[in-house]
Amino acid sequence: MKMFTTLELPVTRLTASVKNHLRRGSRLSAGAAFGAVSLGTVGLSALGATAAAAANPDYFGCATGMTNSGISETAAIAACAAARYPEELGACVVDVNEFTGLTADNALLVCQRSRRPIEVANCTIDIHTSLLDSPSTKVLENCGRSLLPARYGTCVIDLVDATEVAVDEALTQCIRTGYRPWRIQPRL
Repeated sequence: MKMFTTLELPVTRLTASVKNHLRRGSRLSAGAAFGAVSLGTVGLSALGATAAAAANPDYFGCATGMTNSGISETAAIAACAAARYPEELGACVVDVNEFTGLTADNALLVCQRSRRPIEVANCTIDIHTSLLDSPSTKVLENCGRSLLPARYGTCVIDLVDATEVAVDEALTQCIRTGYRPWRIQPRL
């Protein structure tokens, strides 16, 4: 098996984390870098932010964003250290706090439990922006409880827009197991 070195690779296309591994002389990293470079720029962009996040998690951004939003340092440290993707957790807390008016502590409790914190934040923000005038922890909790928060948010918004149902009723109906919005018939 041929050992790859940095001289044989176009280093300008490598990410910062791959460059750091190459400087350390890791064989595995050099092989991974060769595979990443052979994919080209289209392949690297297709891998997306999740691959970059897995390679180089942003604990600094997570902790900084949370503490700036009002989370205590102790809670931010514990949450960011325990998160698989700390930058997504931090973004969820910051965005929910900033765009909905809910407290960062409430956002942290829900975002921390979710496998899809970015979708939870988007769901919460979309419902608040479209339907509510004041902050609602029920929206945040339901978006966090949903297995598919993006779909849940769409369900709530579309049902309220299409019918005369109240927001609380739409929140309850869309979170129910087995509920299918296409079975609803307009009221006469």
